[in-house]
Amino acid sequence: MCYRCRDNIKYYCIGCDAELTGKEKTICQLCSAKRLNKIRKQQNALGFDTPSGKSLFIEFVNWLEKTRNSFDAAHKQNRYIPFFEKIESFPNDWYLTLGLLKQIDGGYLRRSSMPRQFLESKGVIFDEMLLVTAMDLRTIDMNTLIFEKAKSSALQEAILEYTSLRQSQLEKGDIKTRTLRFETSAMKSLIGHNRWAERPQKALESLLRESPGQRASIFKFVSFTRENTNLGIFMPSSNAENGVVASLKRYSKKPSSKAFRLYAFFALDYFHDFYLPRNAHIHIKEVGDGLEVTFKSHTYWVPSPTRLQKLNKNLL
Repeated sequence: MCYRCRDNIKYYCIGCDAELTGKEKTICQLCSAKRLNKIRKQQNALGFDTPSGKSLFIEFVNWLEKTRNSFDAAHKQNRYIPFFEKIESFPNDWYLTLGLLKQIDGGYLRRSSMPRQFLESKGVIFDEMLLVTAMDLRTIDMNTLIFEKAKSSALQEAILEYTSLRQSQLEKGDIKTRTLRFETSAMKSLIGHNRWAERPQKALESLLRESPGQRASIFKFVSFTRENTNLGIFMPSSNAENGVVASLKRYSKKPSSKAFRLYAFFALDYFHDFYLPRNAHIHIKEVGDGLEVTFKSHTYWVPSPTRLQKLNKNLL
């Protein structure tokens, strides 16, 4: 028995007068969180340059405390400071301007993010298509910066030349931002693999073994190098059987809609010699012990992953 129980000693919170338990002797956890939140809010607000910036941040922290709790407001407000500092100098309609949207980390603009929910509670309406385009452009710009800072090499020069060409095509409206985002992300991965490979071809083969879904995104760059450079890389043949085996292992280990869909793509490639990029729009329908996979107006039958596992245990 502790001395407080033995001697009937009681302590009360100086903030709310609630009886304290445990080790607390002066203030309860809730009042402590409220006090900490207030102190941090005031200190953080001092870092803003304009009265409107300070006011918006304080309003956000108050909203966060009200909609969540004092603990979250106290301990999570710091992570949102960069967002509010970024938009401090923006005009009131910044969320409708593509050039300003792409300057913001996309994590702050997800539907589930606190800053976005706060702004929407104030009447801000985001354009989803504009957001997607802005985040694609932001990724393209970040990937391009990585290319420019990469170690000088024949591969880097080819990537910069191809990226410049594709950006010109993007400005003309000949390609979509999502296409260039996928391509630059694939080339970024290729540069990463090239750090450890003996030559670019080995890096390409390593990339496609590890991420076969990037095959479609890297294909045009490889074709460009063959026609316009002496880099000497080529697309390795697609080993569809390995893809089916890997996707089956993934599905059997952790069944999910994503793993199920990935298996369908590899099954099309293996059973019908029909390769599709992983972002293609397909419809999957389970029929008996198989799947009907429809792409545009064509439907293909492939065995279901569960049936294939039962019939080909030795495959895994």
